[in-house]
Amino acid sequence: MLEINLPLLIVTVVIFLGLIFVLNSILYKPLLRFIDDRNISIKNDEESVSKNASDVGAYQADIERIISSARAEANSIKQTALNLAKDEAAKKIQAKKETLESEYELFSKDLVSRKDELKSMLLAKLPEFKSSLGIKLSKI
Repeated sequence: MLEINLPLLIVTVVIFLGLIFVLNSILYKPLLRFIDDRNISIKNDEESVSKNASDVGAYQADIERIISSARAEANSIKQTALNLAKDEAAKKIQAKKETLESEYELFSKDLVSRKDELKSMLLAKLPEFKSSLGIKLSKI
């Protein structure tokens, strides 16, 4: 049947153990070291990403604060400009009103003076009109 050759068995065991030792030192230890280094690198990258995510949240809050303050400042500037424009318009309207009122007063005084002149002229010519009217009535 099967015979066991003891020297061949010992040589095979020695070669097997030598091969395991050589493979362990040349292949498995560097492979395991590479895997450990890669795991450490992945862990560091994950920590960096989580730190960056928290930094982004802080930056986002900063951005929102800056934007809201800029909007408030823009609204303030806009309101100030609007109030200034309203004041300017009110001043121009008031000046125009005063100018028109003074022109109206002058026109009104001129109209009254012309009315008085016309009235006095008509009163001066009234005797002529009476005589002319009397002549025309006597002809009828």
